[in-house]
Amino acid sequence: MDRECSAFKVRRLSRQVTQFYDQALRSEGLKSTQFHLLTVIGDEGPVTIGQLAERVGAERSSVTRAVQAVETGGLVDVGPGPDGRSKSVRITRAGRALLDRVEPIREKQEAAFRHALDGVTSRRFIEDLVRAADRLQELMEQDDER
Repeated sequence: MDRECSAFKVRRLSRQVTQFYDQALRSEGLKSTQFHLLTVIGDEGPVTIGQLAERVGAERSSVTRAVQAVETGGLVDVGPGPDGRSKSVRITRAGRALLDRVEPIREKQEAAFRHALDGVTSRRFIEDLVRAADRLQELMEQDDER
């Protein structure tokens, strides 16, 4: 019987990739998940927690905790959202300055990651991951409709 579990393998890969990027960002006191949140907030302007959760593909509760961590560090401001019920998050000057400082570090780590996957293979790998995520999302949506 084949007992391979795709979920386990993908989860393991996810942890390893996260640790790889965390290692590079550690010198700036930042985790890759926080970097990703700051990047989305910085690129898209003020966003609600719900919009941010949707954009990064995470649960609202997880995003709320992550936002609280970067808010405590003075990297974002959280205020009332457009509807009065939601919360709006915007990047601060300190957050923008940190992103500017860590971008070269992230770029170097990204190059090392892609090099480790050997050029064309890395591009195909990333494209396959995106395709797989899209297909799984469609499958979950079909299941919700049933």
